[in-house]
Amino acid sequence: MGPNQAPLFPIRILKITLWFTVFFYLFFLIFNTSFTIMGVDVGDFLKQYLGAFFGVYLSTTVKVFSVFLFLHLSLFSLIHLTYHFLKRSDVPWYELSAWVILIESLALCHSMVSFPQIYGEFFFFRYPSFAPFLYFLTDHTSPGYFSFVLGFLILGFVSILFRQIYFHKNKESFFSLVHVLVLGLIHTSGQYMIGILYFVILFWQGKHYQRIHVKSYGLIVFLLFFIYLVPGLWNQIEALTHSKEKGKPPVFIIAADSLRYDKIAHKLNGQSITPNIDLFAKDSYVFHDHHTTIPRTFPSWADLLTGKYAMSHKVRDMFPSPEEKQRIGSSSFLTIQQRLKEIGYRSYAIGSFAADIFPRANFGFDEVLAPNFNARIMTVQRTAESQLFLLPFLTGSWFSGGMYLEEMDGLSTWGDGSRIIDRFRSILKREGDDAFSVTYFSSVIHFPYTPAYPYYKTFTNPNYYGKYKYLKFVDPTNSTVPNEEETKQIRGLFDSAVYAFDAEFGDIISDLKEKGIYDEAIIILTADHGESLYEDIHGQGHGEHLRGEAVTRVPLMIKFPNSASLKKPNHEFFGITSSVDIYPTLMDFFGISTKQNYPGQSLLPILGNTNWTEDRLVYAETGIWFSDAGDHFFQKQRIPYPNILSLHQVIPEEDYQIMITDPIYRETIAFSKHRSVQNSDFKLIYIPTRQGVLFELYDRKKDPLNQKNLYPNHPMAAKMKDALYKTVIQWEEATLAGEYLIPSSLTEINENE
Repeated sequence: MGPNQAPLFPIRILKITLWFTVFFYLFFLIFNTSFTIMGVDVGDFLKQYLGAFFGVYLSTTVKVFSVFLFLHLSLFSLIHLTYHFLKRSDVPWYELSAWVILIESLALCHSMVSFPQIYGEFFFFRYPSFAPFLYFLTDHTSPGYFSFVLGFLILGFVSILFRQIYFHKNKESFFSLVHVLVLGLIHTSGQYMIGILYFVILFWQGKHYQRIHVKSYGLIVFLLFFIYLVPGLWNQIEALTHSKEKGKPPVFIIAADSLRYDKIAHKLNGQSITPNIDLFAKDSYVFHDHHTTIPRTFPSWADLLTGKYAMSHKVRDMFPSPEEKQRIGSSSFLTIQQRLKEIGYRSYAIGSFAADIFPRANFGFDEVLAPNFNARIMTVQRTAESQLFLLPFLTGSWFSGGMYLEEMDGLSTWGDGSRIIDRFRSILKREGDDAFSVTYFSSVIHFPYTPAYPYYKTFTNPNYYGKYKYLKFVDPTNSTVPNEEETKQIRGLFDSAVYAFDAEFGDIISDLKEKGIYDEAIIILTADHGESLYEDIHGQGHGEHLRGEAVTRVPLMIKFPNSASLKKPNHEFFGITSSVDIYPTLMDFFGISTKQNYPGQSLLPILGNTNWTEDRLVYAETGIWFSDAGDHFFQKQRIPYPNILSLHQVIPEEDYQIMITDPIYRETIAFSKHRSVQNSDFKLIYIPTRQGVLFELYDRKKDPLNQKNLYPNHPMAAKMKDALYKTVIQWEEATLAGEYLIPSSLTEINENE
């Protein structure tokens, strides 16, 4: 065979692939486009955004289409190659297409069983008549069934390829091997644009493969195998470049979004839903009455990592303005990570979709392995979600993919913890026994409660077939309480998500023990906030009100290094603690001078005790209200402002982040917040309304659901009201207008600085 031989991949394959890709891309775009996020219609918001930034939408479309095109080029080329080896080069287009459809259908079934929540809107909002098919798959199959069939097809192809190499050992065989290795490398790395460039060269110059010497093919194959090993080698090389700080304990802050305190060691059917956390508790100090300062993710983490209240640093909600975000990490609001860096630590943040807060402010991490959140990314997600044949590859449920579109990391319905566990392990390999800290944040428990297979089946009713079978859609405007069967299913999903996080946590602890890190590590287990699950009239969700124990009360367990001489006979503390206590506790442990006043207290002095020697109060406030409609009690007890979609703006110069920048709205949000102080026995809630300020006082022990208001006749009423006002005036520099608390604006603070 001479150098003028016909190309191994004729242009006919490219034409078939292009037509196939365009047809299915447009088909799914027309019939499966959604402007719904977790059940909330954001169509008007996206239309406004797309009108102003059409170029971004166009680039998004090109991006998603390019991934789809590369994947189809890969599949069609491999199927054509198989036929070529079987001496059938002129195969009809429909036969090749049938194979691709079969493979993608099997991959789709595998993905639907693994992550049915990703397809929930398709089956329950757009085409509910197809839902029985999803029920059948999840009830009667497992991902392993489809992996077996797909694996069998791949094994068949590999067998044919190696048979060709073994019997022929010609340039055509080695060229085919190089092609397969290149596609595998691009697939695992997600570099689809390089893949498309590769195919351009392949169809343009592929006929010249006979001109390459056999030894050159051997060298190319060797280099490709070496590149497969590069990530592991790179971790080792990068570890050599780090400054070595020996003898300092690694610090791990491990948190789960929405993890309630009462779910720890909670038993269902005689089985604890947190077996790994239960074992960890035996090695830790357990703080049983621990509370977050604000039950919304961004401000809660800002409080925890700066040790200051949201009313001080001004990140009060999920959508802070640029001026507010810039205060995080400033000299007045240094974070734990920045302070640890002063003594030689490197810091990492790892997380799934709710961890999108970490790239959006200067928390002081050296590396953030977490998704971002902005309108551009949201557009990529909506576009990609419409392509059913593409989703299995984007979510990595099909043979180690999942790296094509980093934007998919932020999918709220993708509750798979294995991908962030892998990132955690890569950090451990890279850091070894250096001084480093990792903040690990799992989102599987956050609504819409989306544990992957098999966890979503663990504590749910197998005979329930309704819209909450796999996830809880959220609509802040809907105040209808689900019926008893639906409520039980929703709570079952939540418990299953807790169980899934516990498995993640167990993997983390196992990895730390395996690498000899566990004994000398500081490990903090906590949560950013809890969750209401239709207790009394409390509804479902977090951040809307402060009634009950479910929303602010979260776990706190701290394991100190074995060599730290902090072991005490008693490991359980029942006094009230706050998330702002974690900052001074770590500063105290490392002997780092803070030089500022902090609202929290170091927990080191009380280790071994069961309670405070003096009465202690902790503070909390609500988040932003997402809707101005509905019939919830907290929507009647509030100063109204427009719904969240009306408040938003997309800021192009801030990477298309979604923010609330209007200072009047921001001050209204701050003024309207419900606030509380509580001690071990009582909780006082401050509720500003247009008609005046309401106060509610509850006995936490006798009335944990906060149903009987004791204000104003109880002896604790005046004392706690005075404490609340003093706290807010001290830390927010607020003023009083009658009984209303008037927050200081950011402008006033900047003028005073």
